[in-house]
Amino acid sequence: MKNKKIAIIGLTGESIFMEVENFHKKGETIQAKSLNIEPGGKGYNQAVACARFNMDVSYLTAVGNDNYGLLCEEFMKKEGIKTFFSKKEEKTALATILTNQYGDNQVSVYKGASEKLNLSDLETFKEEIKSSDILLVQNEIPYDVLKESIKYAYDNNVYVILNPAPAIYNINELLPYINVLIPNEVEYMQIYDESLEKIIIEKNLKLIITLGEKGCLYIDKNNRKNYEGRKVEVVDTTGAGDVFCAAVASQILINNIDEVIDFANLASSLHIQKKYVMNAIPNLNDIIK
Repeated sequence: MKNKKIAIIGLTGESIFMEVENFHKKGETIQAKSLNIEPGGKGYNQAVACARFNMDVSYLTAVGNDNYGLLCEEFMKKEGIKTFFSKKEEKTALATILTNQYGDNQVSVYKGASEKLNLSDLETFKEEIKSSDILLVQNEIPYDVLKESIKYAYDNNVYVILNPAPAIYNINELLPYINVLIPNEVEYMQIYDESLEKIIIEKNLKLIITLGEKGCLYIDKNNRKNYEGRKVEVVDTTGAGDVFCAAVASQILINNIDEVIDFANLASSLHIQKKYVMNAIPNLNDIIK
């Protein structure tokens, strides 16, 4: 079977991981047990995961004209991804991730050059969208780019998946052009209103709400079903939602929804059993085993 092609637009930046016993109390200074630095961003993570799930991936992003922007692109090219990196006069984005002894995490993001991604950059990527089976996007990119890319994909019969993370935009006007919406529980509460239920019924929007260790809830116009999470030893949950989204994208056009979510739950459960993100993203062979 020919690999499915996916176009992804997202934030790219440097991720600094530190392990701590417990998170800070107000005014407290604590010692980190370890330090790791690697590339990341929701879209970046999803692109790497899609490539490891044997999809043909094209990726659009904006980075600074600096060393870390270059390193991020080099890493992605080694993963076999076709890159569209727009260089901006701004520092490459940066995220700091604290992980406690229970595998919970706290993430802070400086968006940097990623906020400079614009419609001119998108023009250079439209042919990739048009020739893809799926467009996967998140809310870490500027809203005008998000809106235009989704509508362009819709107009060209490209399947659209939106991971509305973080929940910083009112996405009501985008819902008619989306096939699958994948928020986590907190994001769902922030974006929910009656228009979402209406679109689910009228446009047969597929809604997958991820619930962490509790699994996920799937809703479409005919179905509402809970899927239990897999019971595993949690080491680090960072990026688990991105792996889940990528896994859904890799399967949604070739399998039924039970198989899609089973695959996504398995992929994300493997991911959280390892530290950090890039090292922990499984490949297709890991999941088959």
